[in-house]
Amino acid sequence: MTQTQLKAVMKYHLKNFNDEGVPINNDTIHGDVLSDSDGYGHANSKTIYKLAIRWTLRKQGHENKKWPNNWIDMSVNTLAGKLLP
Repeated sequence: MTQTQLKAVMKYHLKNFNDEGVPINNDTIHGDVLSDSDGYGHANSKTIYKLAIRWTLRKQGHENKKWPNNWIDMSVNTLAGKLLP
């Protein structure tokens, strides 16, 4: 999986949670769309998104890297670069 492919997957999943109407592109900040208070317990957009991206990376044969603590404040571009250097 390339960074370009990862960004496409990230934007696809962000669109699924985008009830805020935020433009979704490579500059979208995750925290503008995702939240830990929009669901039920751990089943919220922030957690589900992270799990989906981690699953995708693992399924594509990439290591299960530790995510930056402030990933929610990062853009799609920035986080993709941290997860797939």
